[in-house]
Amino acid sequence: MKKYWRCFVCNDIHYGVKPPEICPTCLAKHAYVEISSNEAKNISGVGKVEFDKERFHEAIDKFTEKNEFQVNPDKGKVKMLLDGIFSNEQNYGLKYCPCRLITKDFAEDIKQVCPCNFLIHETYKDKEDGECWCGLFVRRKKNE
Repeated sequence: MKKYWRCFVCNDIHYGVKPPEICPTCLAKHAYVEISSNEAKNISGVGKVEFDKERFHEAIDKFTEKNEFQVNPDKGKVKMLLDGIFSNEQNYGLKYCPCRLITKDFAEDIKQVCPCNFLIHETYKDKEDGECWCGLFVRRKKNE
């Protein structure tokens, strides 16, 4: 069954049975996360989004399987962050990071759709126990 996928680095949208292993736009490896058809339409500038928290959580769990990071094991924090992400979706139309301000400049704000490209930010790359801006994703411990 075909699904929609979004590269978390460059926001490339892919429609297919599975995402590309390497993004054809930015060449990032294992960078696609499953999104709803409505979210794909919203990113493209068409339509309204609906993707429940449980399905989104499943999608980001699967997304992290082949990456050096994982969903934060703190379930309370994850619940709070998902509430914020979905509140942003309700208020602004996309699942923006809950801890960053929306500028209303689409070209800038699209960089903050969760998951964002946190691998390039100092909160992740410069720390052994790095995490994304809000802490939804954390660096996987070496023995995990």
